[in-house]
Amino acid sequence: MAISVVVVTYNRPKEVKKAVESLLNQSVKPFEIVIIDNGSTLPLSMKVDSPFVKQVRFDKEIGISNARNYGICIAKGEYVAFIDDDCIASRNWLEEIQKGIRTGAEVLGGPLRPRFGAKPPKWWKEKNLGYFVGVGNAEKGEIWGGNMAFEKKIFNKIGVFNPKIGPRKGKLLKGEDSFLIAKAKAQCKVLFLPNAIVFHTVGPERLTLSYIIRWAYNSGKSQKIAFGPNPLAFYRFLKVTLEWLNPFMASDKSGRILRVAIMAEQVGTLI
Repeated sequence: MAISVVVVTYNRPKEVKKAVESLLNQSVKPFEIVIIDNGSTLPLSMKVDSPFVKQVRFDKEIGISNARNYGICIAKGEYVAFIDDDCIASRNWLEEIQKGIRTGAEVLGGPLRPRFGAKPPKWWKEKNLGYFVGVGNAEKGEIWGGNMAFEKKIFNKIGVFNPKIGPRKGKLLKGEDSFLIAKAKAQCKVLFLPNAIVFHTVGPERLTLSYIIRWAYNSGKSQKIAFGPNPLAFYRFLKVTLEWLNPFMASDKSGRILRVAIMAEQVGTLI
């Protein structure tokens, strides 16, 4: 099973080096590793002593969706896997993906667990707020962008990542992975692999109220871009607002932040 792993990086030279090292130390080696420098301010200069590592650079930032789509085009494996440049794959990550492939799965992914850059604040609860920083998908068995793999030929059926969304040029638009996975669920065999673990770095800048609200707002904007205006968006915003005003709905700070974030997401779908 030839698995190409695509890693898109932007201004994270130290982090992407650790990500690539985790891929080179897999119990089952990748067919190839494709590193795409998405227009970093300083060109990525990473010497890797492996013939299986391919490095590509764009002189201008084109957005994560376009960069991933390019990775799909040049990948030579039967399967294309993705991790983010601030992720570290567990040693048996590809081995677990291969086990899933043997069951006939066409789309696969596993848990994204936090690797904190600093001690989380007291109000932090992964169950409530992990979604907004890219961790905590295991409980619902959801597949997210930092840990996913596709049989390459199914892109002909479900399409590729929507270039209108996904982080690009300073905009924190989100959801390019979730929208593609949703399309895959309707047409392909999708499998969540509990033991295919990837650790996602959560820096202190993400463990702030401002970041979570900004992330949620842009998630709502992304939904509007991908699906168009939702006629029920205002009523959902009103419902969430009324729930937030009810003191019995969330007694702890983490729960209150979650409700504010959901409100911000609904505002994003309206604007």
